[in-house]
Amino acid sequence: MKSFLFLILITFSISSFAQIKFKWLGITAMTISDGKTTLFFDPAITRFGPLDFLPFKKIQSNHAEVDYWLNRCGVNSVQATIVNHAHTDHVIDAPYVVKKFKNKLFGSSSVMNVGRGHGLSSHELQEIKHGGVFKIGDFTISTFNTPHPPHAAGIMLMDGHIEKPIPPQASAWDYKVGDTFSFYITHPKGKILYQSVADIENNGPLQKLEADVAFISIANRTSTEKILTETLRPTKANLVIPLHIDNFLYPMKRTGEIDLWWGLKLEEFNQKLQASGLKVHVPKYCDEVTLLN
Repeated sequence: MKSFLFLILITFSISSFAQIKFKWLGITAMTISDGKTTLFFDPAITRFGPLDFLPFKKIQSNHAEVDYWLNRCGVNSVQATIVNHAHTDHVIDAPYVVKKFKNKLFGSSSVMNVGRGHGLSSHELQEIKHGGVFKIGDFTISTFNTPHPPHAAGIMLMDGHIEKPIPPQASAWDYKVGDTFSFYITHPKGKILYQSVADIENNGPLQKLEADVAFISIANRTSTEKILTETLRPTKANLVIPLHIDNFLYPMKRTGEIDLWWGLKLEEFNQKLQASGLKVHVPKYCDEVTLLN
């Protein structure tokens, strides 16, 4: 009986002192961990240049590059791999991460077909849908469909759904967007919103969610004021971390320098959010940031 009570006490103590930490590995690739469970979102460390998007070109995950950055960032255990949509800059390395760390891939039906084509079994795949909820360790993840905006001039590149498995070597144009998801992540330590699309519809479900920390993808966005008013203020977040800020057409520099996405206006984004009273943290490759104590 004493041993049982001691075990409960130790477990409670570990849980009480646990911190939720974050590491960024470029674009929207990131880990969120409480020390026991690590979630890896959008593994896309492999980068492709403009010529790689020519229709006759074949692309594939660069496992050596992935291993380098996993080692450098100290990612040595992953319990779930979660992908917000099926474009290459979010999903390309996900199957390799699942195999390497023996976990499960969560994503849309299109993401599932990426996994199948790369040899993942049904036990390694979990399709998600709007309004779904799944639990990994002490993390509970709720899923919300947030459609991907057009890339430019009302045009969406690689639009549609992936209807059949994609082999490891394929055209970048085979990686169609599929459904796009944002994630509401709750933990005994607090609440995190990963908003994968900067602009959300008015009166949508995400505007009813409050969070301590808000991640927001800002590569393809409207005005900072619109994001602040319609997306961030309703969350009442204490900390905002912008993602999708680096140029995914360039390799990640091992010097740590970040090539910002063209026309991002990151400084203007930061200044306006900070002037409104929000704390903003611009991530750097591999730096560990404590989100929740």
